[in-house]
Amino acid sequence: MKTPPLVQDIQSQPDSLSDVLKHHSGVGQDELLRAAGILSSAKRVIITGMGASMFACVALEYKLCSLGIRASLIEAGELLHYQHEACNDSVTIVVSRSGESVEVEKLLKLLKSRVPIIGVSNNPGSLLATTSDISIHICSRPDEMIAIQTYTGTVLTLHLLSAAVDRSLSAELSHIDSVLNELAGLIEHELKDIVSWDELLNLNSPVYLLGRGPSYGSVLEGTLLFHETAKAPAVGMYAASFRHGPVEMVDSRFAGIVFAPAGRTRELNVGLARDLIRFGGKVRVIGPRGPDVDGIGLRRIPEISESLAPLFEVVPLQCAALRLAKLRGLEIGAFRYTPQVTRSELTL
Repeated sequence: MKTPPLVQDIQSQPDSLSDVLKHHSGVGQDELLRAAGILSSAKRVIITGMGASMFACVALEYKLCSLGIRASLIEAGELLHYQHEACNDSVTIVVSRSGESVEVEKLLKLLKSRVPIIGVSNNPGSLLATTSDISIHICSRPDEMIAIQTYTGTVLTLHLLSAAVDRSLSAELSHIDSVLNELAGLIEHELKDIVSWDELLNLNSPVYLLGRGPSYGSVLEGTLLFHETAKAPAVGMYAASFRHGPVEMVDSRFAGIVFAPAGRTRELNVGLARDLIRFGGKVRVIGPRGPDVDGIGLRRIPEISESLAPLFEVVPLQCAALRLAKLRGLEIGAFRYTPQVTRSELTL
């Protein structure tokens, strides 16, 4: 049986990321360093994108804030219609896989010549790439439809951009090169163990994805993957917000995924997972192994920094969404309504 293109895209991520890493270690590094120089001295940074491109930016926002840079992530549609006046006196980072989405096209017309624009795209000939003051090419291999390789390629590119701002780019390039083999092993394991998601997915309930910090990008991307791949409802929330009321709906039908990477809020996230289990829910935790997660359904990822964790956290989500699509008898990776590049805000 022929392997569906979506599965091929999942399997090809290590090779695609090697291409991304090679590009930014070589000819693409100058653009990273130029962008980092502008960001380091910026009064304010606004980061924008749509869908998976925006979700890949979450870790960048947190990293820039940790470096004392006033950074805000705003969805491109909201920035376009309601908040673009706030871009004055800021550097704007625009992220788009195609570089041609309708919101990006309109934003560029509004912002060009008003503020410095750093464009990040996977299409060096796109409107975004050719209009931006600095154009960063992701250099990911393309996806069939759903953003898989291009999502992780964007996460890695923005992680390297933040490392350049932090003046640790060389060290981070070496570190990532050493962990790509672990990503390949994770993908192989998750695909082989894909049926172990069935207990959670067969509850026929919306999956709740809960996380904090950079992992909130994984929350949002995982929700999108369930929507796009499995055509199934999913809910993404901050873990702290879930405790403030929504936890009341937890019972034996509850299906939850909690992100608990190594870092400052791991104890809080694992504590939430244990509470959800105590209240009768079914839960999977995505994070590194440790005695604090004994007895919990763990989807293990390496013990890496919170800012890099989204590169690994998304793999179990890709496989869970793939499995749910199979359980629902869907054509894997096919879209019913959405074009690959959205060129109209009015109609599909």
